[in-house]
Amino acid sequence: MTTRVVTQQNSEMATRLDPKAGWPMRADTRSLAGNEFWLVGSLQIRRTANGIVAEYTHKFGPTVRTNAHGAEPFCYMGLPGAPKAPGLYAIFVGGELHYIGECQDLAERFGPRGYSQIHPRNCHHDGQSTNCKVNAGVLAAAKVGLKARVWFCPNAEPSILESELISHFSPPWNGRGAGTKRVAESTSLARQVAQKRSRSTGRAPRKKDFQEALMGLLAEAQSRGEESIQIRAGDLHTQVGSYPGSDHRMPSCCSAMRSLRKPRDAFIYRPPCGDGARLMIEYRLPRPIHTTRPAF
Repeated sequence: MTTRVVTQQNSEMATRLDPKAGWPMRADTRSLAGNEFWLVGSLQIRRTANGIVAEYTHKFGPTVRTNAHGAEPFCYMGLPGAPKAPGLYAIFVGGELHYIGECQDLAERFGPRGYSQIHPRNCHHDGQSTNCKVNAGVLAAAKVGLKARVWFCPNAEPSILESELISHFSPPWNGRGAGTKRVAESTSLARQVAQKRSRSTGRAPRKKDFQEALMGLLAEAQSRGEESIQIRAGDLHTQVGSYPGSDHRMPSCCSAMRSLRKPRDAFIYRPPCGDGARLMIEYRLPRPIHTTRPAF
């Protein structure tokens, strides 16, 4: 392994990058197997006037053979501030590592010729299957309220290090293993609340439990500098516990979500019956948040 050499090289390269290309990046850094990655930011997804994620698909004739991801729906996305520099990038979705890739120009990789927009030719069996897979994965995450963030490790020759990191972490989108090592950006306060409740009481969750978990998610998103976060009732209930199952408390979950909604927050989807797993609210940030961190 050449971790120390690579890390030193990364720091030297970072000082030479053109500030007009978006460097230096945010102060946030993290280490992956001893290599320093800098936070670029969240992928920006195009939405309709109603706040719904804009998606599209490509239609082909019967003679066109598509790749494994060519028939999936795609989105338009961008990565503001991405530098025109070579290196490794890591995509975290919902706080967990999903993909590691290498590039000669990060801005181009997340631009119109890369992940930003999927052209019909990319969908062919001999097209850019990886572009289709990553774009479709980001879209699927956005539709359930999860944001994708990109971290970058500048490196003049990233190919060897890319293979080492993929082998070490087995990210699910890289398709080289089942992703047995889960790498998180931060410890989830919502999960701590849920785990504490299940260990201490064993009871079904109550409205207060959902409120605490939701406030934890809002606090985490706010600490990352997010401008908003979309929460789906089914996902929140699954994280807190007892869902799916006959002992679910979906009405309490939905009630908790509505109780924390401020006038500037928006309903992304409201079930016809009022309560349901598909209820989705976008909570605007920053906002005053009072969380109760569980004691262990």
